[in-house]
Amino acid sequence: MQLIKVLVILLILLPAGAFAQEGRPEKGAAVYVVSNKDAHANDVKKELEHQLKEWGYWTIAGSKKNTAGTLRLQVQTHRGMTAWSWGGVTVRASVALEDAAGEVLWTSKEYKANPNGTNGFNTARATVEKIIREMQRSFR
Repeated sequence: MQLIKVLVILLILLPAGAFAQEGRPEKGAAVYVVSNKDAHANDVKKELEHQLKEWGYWTIAGSKKNTAGTLRLQVQTHRGMTAWSWGGVTVRASVALEDAAGEVLWTSKEYKANPNGTNGFNTARATVEKIIREMQRSFR
């Protein structure tokens, strides 16, 4: 009876695990990074590309041609002083991984960083570090 329960659970879980990974770019595959046209989005995009290269899971392509997927970076920025920052640019960002057909395979949470001394006033780096940590947990 115990063996039957274990087999039933395995038969239910194995296909779900295989489906969850379907279509994702393999380690070492080329991905293209694109961002929206926010005023500071290019700085955040450059930081994302830099940290992705350091991580080394995927290679970064210069164009969308012949890539396994696209990382679509969504950035929102706010400039000025708030109760949590001392001026500068506050960054909110998230990343969606899309396959070649544009279907979303994975999406990060939205992360935010305010400029302050704990992040060296580099909100692009602070926000991207949070995204990369989530990606490292999701793509092993």
